[in-house]
Amino acid sequence: MGRLDGKVAIITGSNSGVGAATAKLFAKEGAKVVISARRLPQLEEVAEQIKADGGEVLIVQTDVSKKEDVENLVAKTVETFGKVDVLVNNAGLVIGMDKEHE
Repeated sequence: MGRLDGKVAIITGSNSGVGAATAKLFAKEGAKVVISARRLPQLEEVAEQIKADGGEVLIVQTDVSKKEDVENLVAKTVETFGKVDVLVNNAGLVIGMDKEHE
């Protein structure tokens, strides 16, 4: 049994780095993970790795700078898994950064 069996975790910014590593670790510990970020192809890669290791994962493409995206993230999580136990706010947001420097 994992330390997070039965838990549902949302991890923002989980398309790479710390967020992806956190999602993978939480899944290995038994959590159902909801991974979110703006870049869908990278999220899909992380999801495939989690599934390959036997984890349960939901992808919700999210821009945390948009209120409606964040509301959708929580709604999809509750719709799919019935609850949220853990929220890892890993996504970064830089105010005033233009698109070519993201």
